[in-house]
Amino acid sequence: MAEHALQEDLPVIWRTKLRSTRPHPPVDHAEQVAHCLKKELIGIGWGHEGLPHGASTDAVLSAIEASNEDGWGRRAALIVRRFAMDAQVGDFVWTRDTHGRYLLCRLTGGHRYEMSQDAMRVDVHQVRDAEWAPTPLNDLDVPGGVIRCFVGTRESFSRIHDRGARAMTAYLWEKLHGCPLPRLELPPREILTSYLDPYDVEDLVYVWLQIARGYVVLPRARQRDTPAYEYTMLDREGGVRAIAQIKTGATPVDLDALAAAAVDGGTRTYAYATSGDYVGDRGQVTEVIEADELLRFVRSDAALLPPRVQAWFELASPRYQRAAH
Repeated sequence: MAEHALQEDLPVIWRTKLRSTRPHPPVDHAEQVAHCLKKELIGIGWGHEGLPHGASTDAVLSAIEASNEDGWGRRAALIVRRFAMDAQVGDFVWTRDTHGRYLLCRLTGGHRYEMSQDAMRVDVHQVRDAEWAPTPLNDLDVPGGVIRCFVGTRESFSRIHDRGARAMTAYLWEKLHGCPLPRLELPPREILTSYLDPYDVEDLVYVWLQIARGYVVLPRARQRDTPAYEYTMLDREGGVRAIAQIKTGATPVDLDALAAAAVDGGTRTYAYATSGDYVGDRGQVTEVIEADELLRFVRSDAALLPPRVQAWFELASPRYQRAAH
């Protein structure tokens, strides 16, 4: 893997939620998003009434750190410093609108402090000029490493370190602008085994099972509380039930546990591990899925691939694409 590892010159990416928590007066979050898009900027809060419009970054940081108000102080100052000083022109920032769609921008200017009426209305005071991608994206297009950073409670502005998300962000930026797409010197097999998000591997395998093996996946049958398998499927011809276990990273598939999860003798069982590591008797399961089968599907049915999976294979170097054939 080291020979073809992602290079360290990948872009730096950040995330922020345009969801002001200012209680009085409350902020219309849709208006906050619209303000940033219209003004071609990205911003966060912490407007200090004692500071004039255009105050220096040092003055802003000192005032925030000195404040005893809830949500201010040293931690808040560090977040604003990250936004104002650590993030560099050319870095990417992910955020979301009020419909749950993902928005991507690229920083084009340095930090400034705004106390205009517009800024106060939407609680966007620490701002950077930014170029916005022309269209929003849904969660099928956005890197898994980005999506996970919007789950749960996080700081208002934070860096996304996931290398796959960084590579995919650069690809999406060029694609959304109609530019030539970047390429990575990665063989397709390595994308499959090392770079796809775990959910994307699952989606790829289940699409393959539907196309190549004739199953219908039951939409509400994803089971996170059954460790031996994720989905229940039905054969299109006879309605025979089937289950599959998919593991990513270095985790093996426990074939004995998978076979035991088939509570009746007629349930078919499928296993796939990106590591190629399986524990137990292969003869107990219907099929251990080979990586070559999935890669043939990637080449022959690209239009049916989940969007993020398709994007990763588009990123593969053309010479590896040819070699895969």
